[in-house]
Amino acid sequence: MNSPAAARHLSRAALAEYLATSAAASIVVPGNPICRIIFDPSRLSMSLRTPHDGGRIDLVDFENVDARLVADSGSIWSELTVIYRDHGHEAYLLLSDVADMIQQNHLPFASAVRAALTTFEELLARATGLSRERQIGLYGELLFLEASLQQLPASTAVGAWRGFGRSEHDFVLPDVSFEVKTTTTEKRRHRIGGLEQLVPNPGTALWFVSIQLTSAGGPPGRTLGDLVGDVVSAAGPAAAELESALVLAGWRERDRPRYRDWLTLRTVPASYVVDAGFPALSRRTIDLGCSRPELIVDASYTIDVTSLAKGTPPAPASLFVEGDN
Repeated sequence: MNSPAAARHLSRAALAEYLATSAAASIVVPGNPICRIIFDPSRLSMSLRTPHDGGRIDLVDFENVDARLVADSGSIWSELTVIYRDHGHEAYLLLSDVADMIQQNHLPFASAVRAALTTFEELLARATGLSRERQIGLYGELLFLEASLQQLPASTAVGAWRGFGRSEHDFVLPDVSFEVKTTTTEKRRHRIGGLEQLVPNPGTALWFVSIQLTSAGGPPGRTLGDLVGDVVSAAGPAAAELESALVLAGWRERDRPRYRDWLTLRTVPASYVVDAGFPALSRRTIDLGCSRPELIVDASYTIDVTSLAKGTPPAPASLFVEGDN
């Protein structure tokens, strides 16, 4: 019996037939709203077309991917086109992933495209799922969210999680934000991915949360899939919102079997207020302490906070971390 995913999408053999012909073709992905995949082998291109929902997306940074509005049968459609060259299978997986997020996760076209492109970097990443680094990062953020759900209303806790956004802190509340970093090393060493990552939002305190994980042979450790299931269950009425956020973070239910590692906390998490005494690089520190700062576009660096005095942050982190006070 075919699985629901198999019924929705072409098999590899069926896809090969579409790619082998020189004639253009179109297929409909079952579901709502309408999603249609259009093959144009003569141009080595493949497109996903769905009714325009008002959103727009700029893909100027992508060489082989383009999004535009097209008129068809008296209606306006959003169209995502991929030039696939030697990667027809990967291109089809990308467009299928966008269709799944639009029809099954009810994401707007622009959000679905952004999430898929994050996962399918260079049209190859989908074959391996989340990288090890991204698995560990997502695991730590979900541990923090799980703890937050014990102190905050579900909608507030889930709505605060912004870790899947490129320019947001991981958890953002009206009066406080948290940057959650997770490592599997014995020391609290964490990689910081840019000059803006540890800059507090105006008028808002920023806390750095350090999580250390280690391998476990089984329960009470959990795999990433176990943790996703537990947190979705704990989210209750906000489960649908959380599932959409997980998609944006790169989680795909069909990848669950890939994530076999059992993990558990190595130590109790710790937190540190990001203030003038915290080891952080920012645009301001570069401007004040570097020759020709205008030539430094960005920076990534690693910090070791093992020796720093731990702080006692406000809720929802207060019961999650260990403080020195």
